[in-house]
Amino acid sequence: MENKTFDVVVVGAGPGGCVAAKKCGKAGLRTLLLEKKKLPRDKVCSGMIMGYWAKNLVKDEFGDIPAHVLTGTYRGVTLHTGRNNSITIPAVIPVGWRKNLDYWMCQKATEAGTEVLDAVSINRIVYTEGKYQFDLRKGKDTETVYGRFVIGADGAFSQVRHTFWPDLNIESRAALRECYQGPLKIEKDHFHWFFPRVSPSPRFAVNYKEDHFLIEGGGIKHLRNEIQDIMMSYGLPFEAKPLWRDGCGIASLYNILLDESFLPAKQNVLLVGDAAGLLLPFTQEGIGSALKSGAYAAESVIKALAGIGTAQQYYLGKLREMMRVLKELRTLQLKMAEIAPKGAEALSEAMASFIDKTVNE
Repeated sequence: MENKTFDVVVVGAGPGGCVAAKKCGKAGLRTLLLEKKKLPRDKVCSGMIMGYWAKNLVKDEFGDIPAHVLTGTYRGVTLHTGRNNSITIPAVIPVGWRKNLDYWMCQKATEAGTEVLDAVSINRIVYTEGKYQFDLRKGKDTETVYGRFVIGADGAFSQVRHTFWPDLNIESRAALRECYQGPLKIEKDHFHWFFPRVSPSPRFAVNYKEDHFLIEGGGIKHLRNEIQDIMMSYGLPFEAKPLWRDGCGIASLYNILLDESFLPAKQNVLLVGDAAGLLLPFTQEGIGSALKSGAYAAESVIKALAGIGTAQQYYLGKLREMMRVLKELRTLQLKMAEIAPKGAEALSEAMASFIDKTVNE
């Protein structure tokens, strides 16, 4: 890169970062997309394209998802509450491995004119002389680039957020995933959620991708005995070992985000997706909200560079719609804990209504 000054530097090549980079590149802005891992890279995620935001924004911004990017399509989500209560929410949900989905989106951003630098670490971000300086390391090489605007799409433990909001006190927890190979006596074309203690949490999920099935969720460590019993009832041998285990962190910003003591924009730095805390409550679905906020961030930068207000002001204004939805879902999530003592059937119905809102609306 001979000229190392960009209109916008986007950090993180997930859905939020890719849509922001693509829109900025398409608008003629000199755009750099940074990714800390070598592409294509995997991510612990259900990989489901569900809900209005995700389905419509993927279609509108990237086009039809190629068949090789997907592993199939689920016909619904089945909730298993306790041992004898199951309910299914019909839905059409394309699904795939995130490494393929994100890489396809990244390639679309490249086609729109974005420069991509992967397998790169950010040693430092500082504001100097009216722009943001990024000191980068790739292997043994170092270089410095500059951006007039920064879009932080770098996940739950965002380096961009930590740099510009260093005093935030954020709660976090681990989400784990185990991958197995082989048949189960379970519907492969459904996403299965298990709530063995008749409570919204802890829980775990089971879903098929190709000839693999995944056991994942934040409750795996707490539900080890229940998971073993339940999975054996579906045909998983007692001695079965996963092909691999991995995990990721989930940072909860709901309280400070919804009471607006934390605003995910500061001057020309905008946070999107997980970095902004914009996961959907309960389901922890993040693809749709990452795409939505990433698109808003790009629009904000484009308008600011055209002299139409400030990026911070425009972005926070556009986020009000998303915040309204998050507040509504957060309220429904908290009510589930009150409903749980009424039993498995009542809790299943409440959760089914909630899931229907997130997968079909």
